[in-house]
Amino acid sequence: AMICSRPNIDPDGLFPQAEAARLLGVDRHTLARWEKDPSNPLEGFTRRSDRAKVYKGKALLKAWGAIL
Repeated sequence: AMICSRPNIDPDGLFPQAEAARLLGVDRHTLARWEKDPSNPLEGFTRRSDRAKVYKGKALLKAWGAIL
């Protein structure tokens, strides 16, 4: 279940998909689904160096606020 209290996330940090999901208390597949949903503000990007999906801390906090 998604956490109800504000997650301790550095707004200026970058978080790989698995870590971002853990911080929000959801599955990584849920993050991917949220990203595809136009009504959800979550936005991630693929890091060029290793093609990993990452999220900015600011985006995670914004998505957390929108979901609750």
